[in-house]
Amino acid sequence: MNKTLLILLILAGLSTAGVYRDSGLGLYPFLKMDVGARVAALGGTGAVNGDELAIFSNPALIAGMGTSLSAGHNQWFGTTIQNYVAATSQLGSIFTGSLALRSVSTTGIEYRETPTSDPVDTFNATDFSANGAVAARMGRFDAGIGFKLIHEKIWLESSNGWAVDLGFNYHPHSSLVFSAAYLHSGPSVTMIEEEFRFPRTWVFASRWNGEVPFGSLSLSGQIMRPLDNRTNAGFGVEFSPLTWASLRGGWKINDDSGDLTAGAGVSVKSWTLDYAFVPGDFSLGTTHRFSLSRSL
Repeated sequence: MNKTLLILLILAGLSTAGVYRDSGLGLYPFLKMDVGARVAALGGTGAVNGDELAIFSNPALIAGMGTSLSAGHNQWFGTTIQNYVAATSQLGSIFTGSLALRSVSTTGIEYRETPTSDPVDTFNATDFSANGAVAARMGRFDAGIGFKLIHEKIWLESSNGWAVDLGFNYHPHSSLVFSAAYLHSGPSVTMIEEEFRFPRTWVFASRWNGEVPFGSLSLSGQIMRPLDNRTNAGFGVEFSPLTWASLRGGWKINDDSGDLTAGAGVSVKSWTLDYAFVPGDFSLGTTHRFSLSRSL
C-alpha cells in the first residue's frame, strides 16, 4: 500500500508536466541545484533525504535533528564549483535551528559579439547565499521556515535578493513520511535593468523505510514544479546491509542534465562520508560528489 501511494504521487505530478508560462523569468538558477552527495545519489530527492543539509531543500526536515556540522565540495560540469557548509542544533524540546552558507561559481565563460571560434573575452559568474531556518516537531507533523539572502555577480553586473522557504512533513507511520515544500519565494530582483522573479518551486515527496532480508531498505520519490521550467521528478533507492554502510541508486525524470545516479555512504563513530556518482548527458561529463558530516 505504501509503495502504491508513492507511485501514484509521482504519476500525478508527471501528468501536469510541461513548461510553465513564466519560463525564462526566473533568476538565481543555482537555488535549484541539489545539495549533498546523498541527495544526488538518490535521484535528487532532497525534500525527504536532505538530512543535515535539509535547510537547502525542505526546512521542515531539520525538526528533531541533533547538533551536527556538515560540509561539501563538488565540481559540476565544466568549471562550475559548489561549496557549502551547514550546522544544526536543538533549540529546546520542540524547535531545531540551522544556519548555512553556499557558493556556486563558474569561471572562464566565453563572450562573443558575433559567431566566431575565438571569443572576445572571458568572464566569471558567482552566486552566494546565507541561509537560516527553524523547524518544530509536533507529534506526527513537522513544520519549518527558512530565510536566505542571495548575491549574484555575472561579469560586471550584480544583484541582491532575499527569499523564504516553507516546509511541511506528515508521518502517518514510523516507516512513512509525506513532505511538501514551497521554495525560493521572494520579491522580484533587478539585473541589468531587467526585472526577474525568483525560481519559486513547489515540491512534493514521500519516503518509505522498512526491514528486508540482509538489511534495511528505503524507497523515495519527489516531484518538483519550478516557476521557470517543466515539472521534473526523481526516484531513490537505498539499501543498508550494515548499520554503518549504505548503497544508493536513483533516477531523474525530465532533467536535461542526466538520469541515472549512484553512490554510497559510510559512518564511523560520529562521522559520515557520502559519495555520489552522477553521469551527465549531452557531453556534460561525469561528476563525483562528496559530503562530510559530523554529529556533535
